[in-house]
Amino acid sequence: MKPAPVPSDEVDRQKSLEAMGLLSTPRDPELDRITRLAERLFGSDIVAISLLDNDRQFFKSRVNLSVSETGRDISFCGHAVMHDAPLVISNALDDDRFHDNPLVTGGPEIRSYLGVPISNQQGYKLGTLCIIDSKKRDFTKDEIATLQDLAHWVETVIALRYSERSQKQLLEDLNTAQRDVLIDTLTGIWNRRGLEELLGREISSAQIKSAPVGIFMLDIDHFKRVNDTYGHLIGDKVIQSISEIMASSMRDQDIIGRFGGEEFVCILPGLRLERMMYLGYKLCETFREQCKVTNKDGELVSVTVSVGATWLSPHTTTKYSSDQVLQTADDALYEAKEGGRDTVRYIPLDEHGSLDTLEE
Repeated sequence: MKPAPVPSDEVDRQKSLEAMGLLSTPRDPELDRITRLAERLFGSDIVAISLLDNDRQFFKSRVNLSVSETGRDISFCGHAVMHDAPLVISNALDDDRFHDNPLVTGGPEIRSYLGVPISNQQGYKLGTLCIIDSKKRDFTKDEIATLQDLAHWVETVIALRYSERSQKQLLEDLNTAQRDVLIDTLTGIWNRRGLEELLGREISSAQIKSAPVGIFMLDIDHFKRVNDTYGHLIGDKVIQSISEIMASSMRDQDIIGRFGGEEFVCILPGLRLERMMYLGYKLCETFREQCKVTNKDGELVSVTVSVGATWLSPHTTTKYSSDQVLQTADDALYEAKEGGRDTVRYIPLDEHGSLDTLEE
C-alpha cells in the first residue's frame, strides 16, 4: 500500500480548511441532498463528501457509510486531491497504490472508486466528492462529467455556507492562537490578515449572490505629527478611538479592521454605487466631529482621516483578487492624501463602477 501523499501547500491548505468551520459539524441538508442524488444517479454502494483534516478524512456527508471518519493515510481521497483531474479506479486490486489497503482487503472492501477534488474559493483542495463500489466498475466519460458537475455544486454550497457565516460566528470559532493571528491587539478589531481572509470571503459571497461590495481604506491624517507632538500613548488612544467610531458607525454586516499602523479598511457587502461617495464623506465628517482624544493638558487633539474607495459590481467580482481590490483602494487613498487630506477619492475597477455613468 502507498500511503496518501501530502500536498506541498499542506500547512496553508489546513489553515484555510479550519477557517471555514466545516470540520466536525452537524450534517448539512443541502450537501446530503447532493450525495443522495449521486447515489440514485450512479447506483453505487457508497457516496461521500470527504474533507482532509490533519491525519484523518472527515465525511461531511455520506450515504451507506457508518463511520464519520477514517485515517488519512489509507484514504483514496488523499490521493485524489493531488491532481486536478478525477481519480478513477476501476479495480483497486489491480492498483499498486491500493491493492493491500485495509479499506480494500477489509470492510468496506472497495473495488471501484471515482473521486472528484473539491476546492474552496482560495484554490485549496479540501477533499472530494466520491462514489465507491464493492464491485469492479468501468466509469464512462458521461459518468465522470456528471460527478464533476455535482462536485461543482458541492463547492458552491460550501462557498455559500462559509460566506454567510457572520463575523460574530467567526469570532466565536476562534481559539486563542487564532485570535492572536487574526485580531489586532490594540483595537480588538480584525488585523490585516483577518481582513484579507474576510475580503476573500465577501468576494466569494458576492459572486454567488450577484451582489456588489464596497471597500474603503482610511488613513489618519498627519499621524506621525500626532505621535511626535503628544507621544505614542496619545497616538494609541487616537487609533482606538477611530476603531470605536468605525464600529459604531457601520452596519452589522460591515467588516472593519486595522490594516496596519494608522490605516484601516471597511468592507461593505451589498453597498450600492450611488452610496459610495456619500458614505465616504460621511465617515470623514464623523471622525472629525466624534474623535475626542485629549492630550495631557486636557486639550482636544485634532484628528481627520483621508479615505480611498473602490467598488466591486456584480459583473466584476470574478475578475479581481483581494490583493487587486485592496491595491485599488490604496491607490485611491494616495490620491485623497495628495488632494489635501480629510477628503475622499474613488477609483472604479472598471466601467461598471463609473460614477460618471451613474450621474448620467
